[in-house]
Amino acid sequence: MGQPLLPLDDLRILDLTHYYQGPYATFLLSHLGAEVIKVEAPGFGEGGRALFRRKGKPYGTPFAMLNYNKQSITLNLKSAEGQALFKKLVRKADIVVENYAAGTMDSMGLGFEVLRAENPRLIYATATGFGLSGPYRNIAAFDPIIQAMGGLMAITGEADGPPMKTGAAVADFLGGTHLCAGLLAAIRQRDRTGKGLMVELCLYDSLIPTLTSFLGAMNMGLTNLRDGNRASGGAIAPYNAYPASDGWVMILVGDNVRWKKMCELMGRPELATDERFASAGARARNLPEVDRIVEQWTRTKTRRELFQIMAAADVFCGIVQDLPEVMADEHLLKRGMLREIDHPALGPMTIFTSPVRLEGEQPVPTSMSPALGEGNDRVYRDELGLSVDEIAALRDRKVI
Repeated sequence: MGQPLLPLDDLRILDLTHYYQGPYATFLLSHLGAEVIKVEAPGFGEGGRALFRRKGKPYGTPFAMLNYNKQSITLNLKSAEGQALFKKLVRKADIVVENYAAGTMDSMGLGFEVLRAENPRLIYATATGFGLSGPYRNIAAFDPIIQAMGGLMAITGEADGPPMKTGAAVADFLGGTHLCAGLLAAIRQRDRTGKGLMVELCLYDSLIPTLTSFLGAMNMGLTNLRDGNRASGGAIAPYNAYPASDGWVMILVGDNVRWKKMCELMGRPELATDERFASAGARARNLPEVDRIVEQWTRTKTRRELFQIMAAADVFCGIVQDLPEVMADEHLLKRGMLREIDHPALGPMTIFTSPVRLEGEQPVPTSMSPALGEGNDRVYRDELGLSVDEIAALRDRKVI
């Protein structure tokens, strides 16, 4: 059997994105079959290559994880020659994606209207921190800035502590996921009308829907929205991280049926009818005592024991896993979400794949993350018809 047909395997994307948000969007599209050509600055490439780069290595693990299935060419978009070459590439492309600051592409003479004149079927996607309109349009932003502005820091941390960002780059990767969704919709629209269009996405917008539960609590008049691992406003109990004999587990018991099951698991069935704990409201009013009782029990067992016991009883429980544990998780490896590979530049490592599956097929890497400009000869020779001497001259002039 050959490779399965993928829905986007007839599309070409020129990827001008950098760091996390944009590269994750094109990563997802590459797993759906799209040909992704990274267009990077000569000499050093996109900024993500330098993140967590070990001595003697060409780039770090984040770049390797987000940029396999892609090709790389170098091109100086600030030069007139580079801009002319890019326009030629656009004529053969379906999508251009960039996540520069607002107005950057226009300042180089490569904005949407200019590129659409080269290719009327072109889909152009731009992803910024705060969007192309509004008072914050020209303010630069990275993930933690968006977490601060978007309310996420205000609801993260202990009740009596300072606001905190989440450990993960949630704004960047939510932004990448939304950008991918917008591009899929644009492809459908272009196929129906034959005309290209612009897709706009900003990180600030992408973060707002994550506040849904907290907005509900706020509108009920609850004020202690930052409360560590507890539910917003203490509305659900038990709902917390509890110590086991070898670490921590997260337990959530949101209804009376599961509370009764948990009481039986703890060997305390009488608590299910105790007026202090018999209803969700009563448990919320007596939250410190609920936590004390649960913690007294969880300390007697390992994380794995608690996880298995509670899963069998249909009570929500998760092991608080450290990152090495996550990257060795048997479930993720068997599903193919994680894959162990021998990377040609970085050596043995574990990579993640796309969460999206078609017909139950595990996503499989088709190529490793590219060396900077490794696709130059193929693209400029085979696609644009340049000679060996012309390509060498472009290198000498630092156009590519």
